[in-house]
Amino acid sequence: MIMINNFFSRRRVLAAIGAGAGAGVLAACGAQSGGGTSGGAKALPPASIAWETFRGASGVGTYGDEMVKTFQEKNPNVKVEYRAIALDNGNQQSAYPRMLAAAQAGTLGDVHAWDPSHWQLYQAVKRGIIQPIDQFVARDKYDLNQFYKQFIEYQKWEGKIWGLPSWGWTSQDGLLYNTELVQQAGVTVPAQTSADWTMPKIYDMVVKVGKFLERTQGFGIRTTMPGAASVTIWTRAFDSDNLTADGKKSTMTEANAKAGMRWLYDLGNKERVIAFANDPGLTDQTAMIAGKFAFLQAGSLGVFDMNRANSSGSLKFKAQLLPKRKDGKRPSQLRGGTWNINKVTKAPDAAWAFVQHLSSREGILKFNTIGGNGAIVRPDIMTDDYFKDPNFKVFLENFENVMPAIVPANYRGTEFEAAFGTFGNPWYKGEVGFEDGLNTWNTEVQKILDMPPI
Repeated sequence: MIMINNFFSRRRVLAAIGAGAGAGVLAACGAQSGGGTSGGAKALPPASIAWETFRGASGVGTYGDEMVKTFQEKNPNVKVEYRAIALDNGNQQSAYPRMLAAAQAGTLGDVHAWDPSHWQLYQAVKRGIIQPIDQFVARDKYDLNQFYKQFIEYQKWEGKIWGLPSWGWTSQDGLLYNTELVQQAGVTVPAQTSADWTMPKIYDMVVKVGKFLERTQGFGIRTTMPGAASVTIWTRAFDSDNLTADGKKSTMTEANAKAGMRWLYDLGNKERVIAFANDPGLTDQTAMIAGKFAFLQAGSLGVFDMNRANSSGSLKFKAQLLPKRKDGKRPSQLRGGTWNINKVTKAPDAAWAFVQHLSSREGILKFNTIGGNGAIVRPDIMTDDYFKDPNFKVFLENFENVMPAIVPANYRGTEFEAAFGTFGNPWYKGEVGFEDGLNTWNTEVQKILDMPPI
């Protein structure tokens, strides 16, 4: 079982913002800084390394080429080959079998990403594909405090650190809503600090807006159900979860979790105000811009996705976190990625230096701005104009108090996640009854959790 505790500190965020961008660069000290720090850093010996990844390859700019260029300018003795991994129809999981095959063939690059939120870090360790970075951190006195602590904790397993943070956020932990449509429907959305901001209130608002939009074949809300991450958020919204803390039991039929699932099922199949699919050619963002629904389940990354799609500004929208639970927390889930070093690299120092470069303030900013990823893993990036949108700042509260990620105890996350689509879709769309469908879904997920560990 892996639980990632919440370590965000409001003081650290505010300090980073107040200090300004220049003061925010927390460079590693020591002989092997490598990530492009200035002022007497020891030059790396001649080396050639390969960076093999799908991350950033489909962004809004030439992220991969830019990261190689800026690294080689600072480390002219090192040649970096950028190998972009093509995805099957944008499916990130399709990259990992190719990476595993390359590792078995001995052709995998020196730096790559085995993301813990994609359940891949653990098998990469077990198969001896990547190496821990503890020795580099200790040798170079590398400052891990330049990152939000929980994203460093997410790199740890079996007492070792296996990489540096790449992308990271707090999952689909809020709602974006069309301010004009809710107003036309006669709905007033309470502030997220209001005592009236509750799950029953959201239900009533979604129903009212949904009924208003029926006349134009519209709906009240679109969610990211029935994905595992979405189920986690909605069950947590009702003071429960979809997994026990030890990662061994599926709990979708527990009383509070079941209440959250009933909330969703009724919106979709009693009230019929959930948009189960978008019209052909539309994404969640363009469908919302077109007025197909008024509320969209989304997280901090969703703000950037919406802003890119809404470049004309035609959609007027706001973001709010989901209501607080009885324990004072808002529903969320730590999610994140990693940059790793091949265990058999012939240039470990160069690979380590390049990983530092990718995870530096400069690297993480570029990962966001031109790499098309949501990498909210360092407090010192918050001073950049990219993060000035008030709708993004709404989510900072959850970055300071994020709820843990629970990994299946047998590390069969891929099979676990697949079961949510296979057995969750019929239930979510009302093709099976609430009780029978939920019991079947929960049972099938439990079968995955009962399998031997990988």
